Amino acid sequence: DVLDAFKEGDALAVVHGYVGDLLGGALAGFAAVVDPEAIVIGGGVSKAGQALIDCIQKYYMKYAFPSCKDTQIVLATLGNDAGICGAAKMVL
Repeated sequence: DVLDAFKEGDALAVVHGYVGDLLGGALAGFAAVVDPEAIVIGGGVSKAGQALIDCIQKYYMKYAFPSCKDTQIVLATLGNDAGICGAAKMVL
């Protein structure tokens, strides 16, 4: 429900700024250590869609080192099914 309210721009879903700040800062620290080409957001949180990515990106740019600012933050194409696909691949 909170994610739906966030996607609709509900002012009461202020959690998006807090979550964006925490995730953006954490991902900036991660990028400083491993210098990834892209950061892929998946699982249940990915259901928030592009609105969450935009929020995370805003705070990521605030905290990231200049050399890491070109790292893309994208949604996983498999979403919540990534775990199942991985498990199936291991079986095969």
